[in-house]
Amino acid sequence: MSTRKVFISLLMAVVAIAGALLSSSSRAAVVIAGTRVVYNAADSEVTLKLTNAGKHPALTQVWLDKGNAAEDPTKLDLPFLLTPALARIDPDKSQTVRIAYTGEALPQDRETLFWFNMLEVPPKPLQAETGANYVQLAFRSRIKFFFRPSGLPGNADDAPGKLTWRLVTDNGKPALQVSNPTPYHVTIIEAKVGAGDKAPKFDEGGMVEPGGQLALPLSGTPSADGTISFATLNDYGGAMKHEAKLQ
Repeated sequence: MSTRKVFISLLMAVVAIAGALLSSSSRAAVVIAGTRVVYNAADSEVTLKLTNAGKHPALTQVWLDKGNAAEDPTKLDLPFLLTPALARIDPDKSQTVRIAYTGEALPQDRETLFWFNMLEVPPKPLQAETGANYVQLAFRSRIKFFFRPSGLPGNADDAPGKLTWRLVTDNGKPALQVSNPTPYHVTIIEAKVGAGDKAPKFDEGGMVEPGGQLALPLSGTPSADGTISFATLNDYGGAMKHEAKLQ
């Protein structure tokens, strides 16, 4: 049976509802090592480690999507090969997923964003663990996957310092408009205009794409000449702090 057919069968069998009690087997157990993946085009492949921290075996399915979480994975045609796409992971064991770029054309002047998905299906619980009724759930985890072409100007660590900021009104409320002139995606954790705990801030998290703009709603009305303090995530998911001036 093909991987895609297995996936369809897996989804159809994932949720078995026989009552209203939630079994202990419905807790997510498989952990992805990292919060993001960066695929440098010069590399032949990247690897991602999945670890089963639970007490029971788990079945995992992995795939990439273009950003629409609801899109049918069996209909996606992306230039990457994930191996193994379907795997059983025993308790306290790990599985390494290999991701290889197959060479189809992607933009070469900027990063392209995809999403790595992992579907975890726990085993059917034993009768002694659940009684007559249980709800069995599958868990889906999703992290960002960046394809980074070779030869991009600058580097990703310098991209936050090149962002430009200005005050705007968005839906009648004050906001920071951030513009990204670089070829790299920049994930913003938070931003604050001015000093002190009561300074207008944005803390909902967001990402500005290469060459794009993003409006960040503020908690209050800031001073037009305030200094911006903001934090971003680097390639390893670590928080980095920065300062900038309003334009």
